[in-house]
Amino acid sequence: MFNWQQLLGRTGKGTIVLVTISVLVSLLTWWGRNEYTQWIIFDWQAILSGEIWRLVSPIFLHFMIASLPIHLLFNMMWLWDLGGSIEKAKNWNYLILLVLIIGIGSNLVQYFGNQIMYGEVFASYRIFGGMSGVVYGLLGFLFVRRRFDPFFPVRLNDAIMKFMLFWLVLGFTGLIGNIANLAHLSGLILGAGLGYFTAKTKKF
Repeated sequence: MFNWQQLLGRTGKGTIVLVTISVLVSLLTWWGRNEYTQWIIFDWQAILSGEIWRLVSPIFLHFMIASLPIHLLFNMMWLWDLGGSIEKAKNWNYLILLVLIIGIGSNLVQYFGNQIMYGEVFASYRIFGGMSGVVYGLLGFLFVRRRFDPFFPVRLNDAIMKFMLFWLVLGFTGLIGNIANLAHLSGLILGAGLGYFTAKTKKF
């Protein structure tokens, strides 16, 4: 019999809120296919005009893959596991701050990176979304934090890191379609940087 208490016991309210928002936004936009999507996507000109929620809102937007919600399901599984571990070790404020920093940073890199790489056909690559950049950031955070702070209570299994790095590299080959590779890579780097900084300062 499935044990809901055990599942909920592995995470905290911050992680649950992030998962809930992701599910609601994905449904509200109908997987990025209706008019509400335009209020969620990253739009630099709109941000400069005051719509600052767009800096982070794309992390909650998920798309269908082969007519299945695989994008959302896999991201939420990793978020529940990695985010829940961090929240249990620290607190929900700590997790939310990490998510905001990594989410905004990876969105900026994805948007302006696409603009630089694709130039005139940039519009075709303007819509992106998903919690993957944040997930890679949390992965990088845990990996580096534990390496430089052996007393940090969460240890990331090396096999998980190798598995996720394999998928990161695979994404850049183009074999699994058009995905937000720059958000994944920059999220990982940002998370690793935060892991190193917090390990060295010992204030966080």
